[in-house]
Amino acid sequence: MFTEVFNNLVDTACKGGLFSMIIITIIWVSIFLYIAFYYAYMPSLMFTRPIHMQFKTCYSDKGLCDYPSAHVKLTKNQQLLMIGQKYKMVVDVDLPESPANENIGMFMLCIRLSDKFGYLVSSSCRSSRLKYKSRLYRIIHTLFMVPFYLTGFSSEKQEVQLEMYTDFEDDQLHPISDIYFEMLDHDIQIYSAKIKIIANLSGLRYLMFHWPILSSFLGIGSNLLFVFFVFSMSWRHIYGPEVYKNEPNDHLDQCEQMDEVDSDYEESEESDDINNKVSERSYSFSSLNPMVPEQ
Repeated sequence: MFTEVFNNLVDTACKGGLFSMIIITIIWVSIFLYIAFYYAYMPSLMFTRPIHMQFKTCYSDKGLCDYPSAHVKLTKNQQLLMIGQKYKMVVDVDLPESPANENIGMFMLCIRLSDKFGYLVSSSCRSSRLKYKSRLYRIIHTLFMVPFYLTGFSSEKQEVQLEMYTDFEDDQLHPISDIYFEMLDHDIQIYSAKIKIIANLSGLRYLMFHWPILSSFLGIGSNLLFVFFVFSMSWRHIYGPEVYKNEPNDHLDQCEQMDEVDSDYEESEESDDINNKVSERSYSFSSLNPMVPEQ
């Protein structure tokens, strides 16, 4: 008696531990699948690269003999932008509020996108200028910003943003790897410049980025249902026949008993038919052979 109780407790503990391990494994597999899907499906939100302008100086006169230009290498081997995803390209240029830049007025910036073999994928040009400030506004702004200018927390410059592309989509056959910049003005003065490549998220990517908790619950829950369905089907395929073989089935037993009764009834009917036929044959034989009277 004690041995049976102990064996039942051990069996129950083993089944409970196995069930707990299976549930924990399913949960971790669901979480891992969602994380893998997130990093494979979601693009990087923004790429930033500095732009270092280069130029040639003139020997006869001060100034530039050619347009300031730059070359930015985005990637060497692997593809940087995701295929099918739209990106916005913005160039930020820091310009000093100098008399030379104010006298220039409008200026033009052009970029060329090419792949690693030098194939020209696309080109774009945008124009802009410094924001206009009246003399009164400049005096008041300078007086207000004097402490920040003296301490170095600010400087007399303007950041000009030029949106080169609004919905750029990379080509699968010619993915871009190099960007060439050219400022179409000899006299422009530049502090610094950088390019920002921003992903325009939409649909499921927008939901996964802006509502990460909700999307993670939905994704992990869907993975749980899928993994549990696969596990249950596998369990049914491996252990199903043995379970159904060992479990009693009253309906099947009743059907088998009814089949046996039907077979016995059919056998009894066949035996009755045979007996009737034999009796008929004996009667006919007796009628054909009448008794001869004795002399």
